[in-house]
Amino acid sequence: MSFKSEDKPLTVAATKALMPVLLSHKWRNDPALLMAVNKGWIFPGKIVEDQMIVMSAGSLKANTNPNRTEDYDDYSDAKFISASFTGPKPCNGSYTYDISIGGDAIKNKKGALRVVVYERKQNRLYYFYIPRRAYRDYKWIDIPFKLNGDPKVANHWWAYEIDSFKDLARIKKEDWINVR
Repeated sequence: MSFKSEDKPLTVAATKALMPVLLSHKWRNDPALLMAVNKGWIFPGKIVEDQMIVMSAGSLKANTNPNRTEDYDDYSDAKFISASFTGPKPCNGSYTYDISIGGDAIKNKKGALRVVVYERKQNRLYYFYIPRRAYRDYKWIDIPFKLNGDPKVANHWWAYEIDSFKDLARIKKEDWINVR
């Protein structure tokens, strides 16, 4: 996960943004849960992984094979990442505001990536279903934002954006092939 204990303000903000999307009204207002969120004890990536199974209507099941690195038995993997500043770039000295997934996070994956992006400037969530065929030849997936937090939709990864978390959880490989 991209969240560490030293990123407590970001962890708290991201978890608070996820709660209305993922949890029922009863759980969103539970005092013990709110205390745990405010203390930074709950990591958003774990909530995303667990709730993806709950909201999938039975199409996703947890991977129980210890030899595989994917989160679900259909070989797909859940990712929760926050947009952040990177740079300055050596070529032009400018900063970028984006999310990056790469290295071991995609290197040995065999299935789709179910990505939830938290954009902190506008406190928004974005959802992406990226099939294996789309990132197979890439070492990094960079999804850029403008410096004010608006999406830079000219980037080709924005073609894989999904409307809601529920759709992200329920989409199957076969559905994506038929739609795209």
